[in-house]
Amino acid sequence: MKKPNVLFINHSVRDGGPGRSLFYILKHIDREKLTPFVLVPKHDIFSEELRAEGIFENVIVDPRFPENIRKPVTGPGSGAGPSGPLSGVATLFLALLNAVRMAGLVMDSPRIVRENGIDAIYCNGTLAKIVGAFVGKRNSMPVIWHVRNIQRGRLMKFLMKTLSGFRCVRKIICVSKATASQFGHVKEKVHVVYNGIDPADFDPQSVRGSLREEFSIPPDAVVVGNAGRVVPRKGYADFLRVARSVVSAPGADVRFVVVGDTPHFFPKDHLRELRDLAGELCLGENFVFTGYRKDVRPYLADFDVFAIPSNYPDPFPRSVIEAMAFGLPVVGFSAGGVAEAVEHEKTGFLCPGGDFGAMEKSLRTLAENPERRLEMGRASRRRVLEMCSAAERTADIQRIILSVG
Repeated sequence: MKKPNVLFINHSVRDGGPGRSLFYILKHIDREKLTPFVLVPKHDIFSEELRAEGIFENVIVDPRFPENIRKPVTGPGSGAGPSGPLSGVATLFLALLNAVRMAGLVMDSPRIVRENGIDAIYCNGTLAKIVGAFVGKRNSMPVIWHVRNIQRGRLMKFLMKTLSGFRCVRKIICVSKATASQFGHVKEKVHVVYNGIDPADFDPQSVRGSLREEFSIPPDAVVVGNAGRVVPRKGYADFLRVARSVVSAPGADVRFVVVGDTPHFFPKDHLRELRDLAGELCLGENFVFTGYRKDVRPYLADFDVFAIPSNYPDPFPRSVIEAMAFGLPVVGFSAGGVAEAVEHEKTGFLCPGGDFGAMEKSLRTLAENPERRLEMGRASRRRVLEMCSAAERTADIQRIILSVG
């Protein structure tokens, strides 16, 4: 039986959740059973990570496949940044231009398939799913979707429902049960496979913390942290108000930290807005924004508690399982994949959706009880090692990919 060549289409050029998850899949995939090819919009952090790991073979760069439909693949950033956000008209024009370019990629796909001997297509990311579905249809080729988000907009819900019904879309891998709930109309195609991590990469015993030293945080202060994209839907504005209540109450010295930035293709720099709000709330040194960091582990190593203020069904955030691997208790809302990762009162606290008062209470409880923090943290690491071994989850994904042959 011929070893299949599988084209992994990936829109994420940075090391955010989708890109990091695919990195682990490519790292652990059994190359004796399939040969991976990777299509990316341009060389960036994701491809650099592949090169550093020695798995850079068969990388195809095609600028007709944009990282985001509202931004150019190359050239100045189209979102918040030194050049400022694009106007509404410019954004619409850019989206239409990128749509035309993606259509060109689809039309040219028989050549790419033929030259590389591609047998199946794996799609990582929303744009990848759209492009991959049409490439699969044009080439009568099996397509595997890896779904890492929960669509909320009416147009995208309709588009995903329509494309998932294509005959060529043979399997849909979802990162949580919450994510899988979008595909009840094609549930025979759906498989739930949690995101994977390498335990050694997030071992608190082998990573030296740098956060406290860099930002002059006292060793006895309790650090409540978060890491991820700084965008409005993540609930950071409410999180700042929670922080204000926690730090103004008597008790432990609590410092709040957010590691991350606002992607430059977003219309507003939400990180800047939050810094202004922190100033208005007089949080001062009690709330630290580190900005983007390529490696978040030295920061996680100095956290005592991980808080995720997303007030919507987050599919299955990597930031949560990485924090759990570091032995951190997690405080979040009982919604989406967070509720599948965290066990209430065992590995952290799950608060009722949108109840930031309950989040404040949970954070105060952990800040005042170091023994409970340690107990929950140990339980967190045990749970994530059982659920999210990258090698085991990749084996599950590989079996699904090979089953379409």
